[in-house]
Amino acid sequence: SGKIQWAKNYGIPFRSNIKLDQGNIFLVNQDNKFYVIGEDAGEQRLDLETFPSFLKSQNRANLSLDDAKKNIYFITSAAEIYSVNYKNRNINWLFNLTGATSEQSVDLFYSSPIIHSNNEIFVSTSLSTFSMDSRNGALNWDFPFTSKISPVVLENYVFLVSEKGFVISLDRRKGKVVWSQNLFKNSKKLKYDKTGNITSILFVSDQIFITTEQGYFIFLDYQNGDVINYAKVSKGFFSKPIISNKTVLIIDNKMRVLQFN
Repeated sequence: SGKIQWAKNYGIPFRSNIKLDQGNIFLVNQDNKFYVIGEDAGEQRLDLETFPSFLKSQNRANLSLDDAKKNIYFITSAAEIYSVNYKNRNINWLFNLTGATSEQSVDLFYSSPIIHSNNEIFVSTSLSTFSMDSRNGALNWDFPFTSKISPVVLENYVFLVSEKGFVISLDRRKGKVVWSQNLFKNSKKLKYDKTGNITSILFVSDQIFITTEQGYFIFLDYQNGDVINYAKVSKGFFSKPIISNKTVLIIDNKMRVLQFN
């Protein structure tokens, strides 16, 4: 019906994506406070104070859910990753990312969305890109590459991309470079001033699929990073794409939903 079932004001703006499981809504606000809220009535079921950041960032806190183990992982603007079991309400572990890198300021900290896969966590931040054991928070490796764009994690590879078009393939287990590619430096026709920033990277039909803010689709060979094909399909994208039933859905900068085979 589209009618409001409930509305609650929690006072401080939320700055995270939303995750849900078993009637629970999971959120983090701009002061890095973690909430569990009831789905049916909006009541507060749990809150967790974490270390605040002195500067208020417009970047979203990122949450990832492991509904099998009832764990939620989130990263704050103070560069801390938490693992919380929302069933027994315990903190499993806490890891401060600044301790894994050389001393750097976290005043302007940002991160990509967290990827959870087979007892591993992958996240790229303004400090570095990290692989961690999701069971205990142990660091598997960190690689000196920063990005706000969510990485692609396959069985043997991790693919990273920067907004300026630098693409890297890493060995998932070791964190070592398999290949790297500068899209706009190595191509005679594909230029940054035409494509704009890279906005997303996905893995589709055994190809790396990249979108840009000026409406380009770019397809790469995942084995070596060579450009297979590219096309300008819109004057610009507002959203990141999603893949559903072998089609690509994306919103352009005119707020139209576009569908591609």
